[in-house]
Amino acid sequence: MTVSRSAKPDEIERLVALADRTFRKPGQTSMGAAYSMLFSKDNAHNLLIIEEDGIPATLVGLLKSELSIAGCTIPVVSMGAVCTDTAYRGRNFADRLVKRSIDKCAEDGAQLLLISGTRGLYQRNDCLEVGGVRRFTIRSNEDLEGLERAEAVIRPYDEVQDQDRPAIIKLMEAEKAYYKRTEAELDQLIRSAAVASNESAEQHVGLSFTNNGEAIGYIVYVLLIKEGFLTAEILEYAGNDEAVIGLLHEIIDRLSPQQLHIPVMGDRAALSEKLASTGCAFSESMIPGTIRMINFPGLWSSLQPYMMRQLGADRLSELSLVETSNGYKISYKDESLTIGHRGATALLFNGSSLTEQSELKAVLAQLFPLPFPYTENLNFV
Repeated sequence: MTVSRSAKPDEIERLVALADRTFRKPGQTSMGAAYSMLFSKDNAHNLLIIEEDGIPATLVGLLKSELSIAGCTIPVVSMGAVCTDTAYRGRNFADRLVKRSIDKCAEDGAQLLLISGTRGLYQRNDCLEVGGVRRFTIRSNEDLEGLERAEAVIRPYDEVQDQDRPAIIKLMEAEKAYYKRTEAELDQLIRSAAVASNESAEQHVGLSFTNNGEAIGYIVYVLLIKEGFLTAEILEYAGNDEAVIGLLHEIIDRLSPQQLHIPVMGDRAALSEKLASTGCAFSESMIPGTIRMINFPGLWSSLQPYMMRQLGADRLSELSLVETSNGYKISYKDESLTIGHRGATALLFNGSSLTEQSELKAVLAQLFPLPFPYTENLNFV
């Protein structure tokens, strides 16, 4: 008999074993250790399974969190560890669970679903690749020549004292977009090293302090052999540009990677331009993974403080969102735009697709695209 349900706390080990068979090779860190928040007993009710004759056949892992976007709190769910045991593939089990996951996200009050994958399974369920990120390649400190860097004391995370963690959180919260974390969650995410585990890589964390002991920046990266080169892949960072550049210098000086890759999201345009000005090579791509709109009116409401700052009370009062039978109608004065789930996601993270000049287009251009965190960071699921 086939049963679709949430997992029970005492089933976690069996689900970890399924995920390990699918995603891990001998010697790699178990998914249960690398994704310890996802595979915790407290999160068992967010692990959706299809059971066939008492055997877990398919798993879709969900993990709730909150994003801060331009000062607004957005409830989200991350989806990962999506897998089907080889004996049960070809029965459409994963598609059924993804659809159930979307419904569950709505029931639980999430406004966005963030998926680590991009395959057709997600895209046919209205999950989109959106947004933009520049990925710079730095090969030596000469590539950073001429850029101002902070004079600082840099030390690894293992040497950080408990009292330093609030400062790290404070640095993170100065960014325009980030995952909200408690100090305990931050520590657990660093110890779990999820992204590093996927590549059997070493994870490192560097912290930058002034001589007076004030934290001014941090950086998280993995070190691995990639295409024959010792490579440092930056996962996340915070602090002013000079502090970040100083941390990049430190990585190159101390570890001598043959190449260093750093993603720069659109909200850090100044850092992007500084790196580009030195001749650093870069590629442009969409935000890793896909995003699925869950509750557009709810998200629109959550973004009201940001919209107020961008537009002011008078213009914001003329902007409205109404749900219709065929999607959502956005109106400004006597102009309107009707979009669906996919269009709403594209609007928020790509910006307006309107081609003709209009007041509505100008208003939407002041709001979107939204700032967004790099998704292959410590919170990667």
